[in-house]
Amino acid sequence: MNKKTLNKFRHILVEHRDTLDTWLKSNSESKEVHLGGAPVQEVEKVVSQHTEALERINRGEFGQCTECSGDIEPERLELDFTTCVCLDHYSESQLRLLERDLELAAKVQRQLLPHAVPVLPGVQIAAHTEPAQVVGGDYFDFFSYPDGSQGVVIADVMGKGLSASMLMSNLQASLRILGPEHPELYSLANRLNELFLHNVKLISFISMFLVRIDENAGIVHYCNAGHNPAIRWEAASGTIHWLKPTGPAIGLTRKPSFKLKELPFSSGDILLLYTDGLVEAQNPGDDEDNEFGKERLATYVKEHFHQSADVFLAGLRETVKDFAGGFHDDVTLVVIKSI
Repeated sequence: MNKKTLNKFRHILVEHRDTLDTWLKSNSESKEVHLGGAPVQEVEKVVSQHTEALERINRGEFGQCTECSGDIEPERLELDFTTCVCLDHYSESQLRLLERDLELAAKVQRQLLPHAVPVLPGVQIAAHTEPAQVVGGDYFDFFSYPDGSQGVVIADVMGKGLSASMLMSNLQASLRILGPEHPELYSLANRLNELFLHNVKLISFISMFLVRIDENAGIVHYCNAGHNPAIRWEAASGTIHWLKPTGPAIGLTRKPSFKLKELPFSSGDILLLYTDGLVEAQNPGDDEDNEFGKERLATYVKEHFHQSADVFLAGLRETVKDFAGGFHDDVTLVVIKSI
């Protein structure tokens, strides 16, 4: 397995392990912080598994087949980092089951995504998602409020494959029902957390950025549940603002504190939502500055803010692809522009 792929797995494993460990240690007196309602001992076991996998990477043993010492397929390690046998040693029945699961997961994901963006007076919206493998963990959607304001969500389900697709299906159904009933986004985030705390898999949770666009009032409300900081381009001042998390990811803790933020949304302003596959896209070089990163993303916004939402999004996708030689992780983008 090449250095770039190993570094990718190391980054993911460290992020997952540290997140689990942080929430495990919080509120330690009452032990109320359980992931997915699992016993604390099981959560500790998962943290230990992540640590062991990182040690295997350091020893040069990660991703090696125990039968032939060859490399296990990276896409299978993304589905399950504990996989220890390559496909050449799977039985025919195991291969058929794997193919069926992947086909079902891909079908579910295609059906989840909206087929068109909302049409709003004075607002342009563009969106795109691109899974790196057959299935991915990214999600975006739209829902409407009775007062005419527009809800937008982008999310990243930690995990891959069929389990992530099923979780996304539950998320979509929940948002379509609960979204219009909770115009206060912190209330919506709390309700989703109540639902998913006992339903997500042990090592899964959902980072989510919720938006409500009130075009009549020229205001955008948002709640960032542990997601990547969105970019707000303020046309009047020509400045960029990073909209950092206002609460934890969905499914991490029993008693989260989500805060609602409110921003003016005037002509020319842009709100850019994205998943981590965008800023973590890496070019083929081995230099230290090989991620696309937040600085390059900010530079793109400053140079292309005058474009329509569709053209802006398409150009950003091509810019990142040119930089990284294509997408090697799930990437989802939502661009909202006031006109």
